[in-house]
Amino acid sequence: MFLSSHSDRPLPEEPTGEWTQYGVDGANTFSPDVSAPANGNLAWTSDAFTRWQPVVSDGTVYMTNFDSSRDGSAIALDAQDGTEQWRTTLGGSESPGSVFVDDLFIVAYETELVALDSQTGEQVWTKTTNGLDHPELLVAEESTGTVLIASDTAIEAFEAATGEKRWETNTVRDIFPAPAVYDGRVFAVGEVDEAPYLVALSMEDGSEHWRTELTAAPESAAPVVTEDGIFVDDNRTLIIYDRETGDQLRQLYSFDNDSYDVYRTVAVDDGTVFVSGDSGAVAIDSETGTERWHRDTQADEAGLCVGTETVVFPVKTPEFAPDKKTISAFDRESGEMRWYYGFDPGFHNSVTSQPVLVDGAVFFTSNRIDALGAIGDVPAQDS
Repeated sequence: MFLSSHSDRPLPEEPTGEWTQYGVDGANTFSPDVSAPANGNLAWTSDAFTRWQPVVSDGTVYMTNFDSSRDGSAIALDAQDGTEQWRTTLGGSESPGSVFVDDLFIVAYETELVALDSQTGEQVWTKTTNGLDHPELLVAEESTGTVLIASDTAIEAFEAATGEKRWETNTVRDIFPAPAVYDGRVFAVGEVDEAPYLVALSMEDGSEHWRTELTAAPESAAPVVTEDGIFVDDNRTLIIYDRETGDQLRQLYSFDNDSYDVYRTVAVDDGTVFVSGDSGAVAIDSETGTERWHRDTQADEAGLCVGTETVVFPVKTPEFAPDKKTISAFDRESGEMRWYYGFDPGFHNSVTSQPVLVDGAVFFTSNRIDALGAIGDVPAQDS
């Protein structure tokens, strides 16, 4: 299961399915309706440097290679074999965010928002923004073709097709977890009058629908929205809020502060909530809060993604690979390990962005390879 980090083999089939933004969709569910590969071996790595999360659509992986010593480019790769389709130099050096919407690859960096034609890489439009402090603060609502950028001072909304600015609001500030969009509303966690709040805004004009004060602002897990409500971390307690009113529906699960210092990702799918934290991962019944399984092993900061049969997330030195850092797949019903891809656990070797799951492949970035890697059902290689 452990193999060399250098590989150049195509995946057996073209990966299908979409991962168009940080949380897979605007609601931050981290749960694409796809199957992880049957085995987790390294198929190919990109020639271009990157440490930033890619997006995937229609058999193409779109990535950025921004770094203070690099050329600040947007790059499109064939998802099956990693061959470069096009590259557009943008010139930035700060942490970029990206989304795919309306057949455009849209990149935010520094105070720039740039839309690129997905087939050619040509710039369609460029706009100036208040700035992007964290890559996950770029969000898209695909149904309305709207792109949102959250900064320390405001949320800005742009029309994806034209770049026209639709609205801006400073109702909520210092947003850090990615906002969620669902059914015409934006749900953001941040500060209102220097206190932590969950705020619901209109996607149409940015006006406020309601606000609910929290005990503490989430440290990293983004809110998740489903038809059942808004799942929010409030002082290490997972709480569900009503989408229409902001009223608390129920406290779902409380985490032992000694075991789960910070939980990094909340994912919701088909009646189960999956949470990864500093010291493990847990699956919870979304109605009762009953724990279905947990793994007490140190999860990487990069977060998890949930497929139809498996949950995939980075794990540091687990019992099945004690001398490795891994990207591992676990059975979503039982929590049993299915497969892992392991690499040397050096201090600087880690997964640097949220793994991206599509049908038949897991894409990841790591400073072990300083590139984009594709994991899939290919034969193992000797280390």
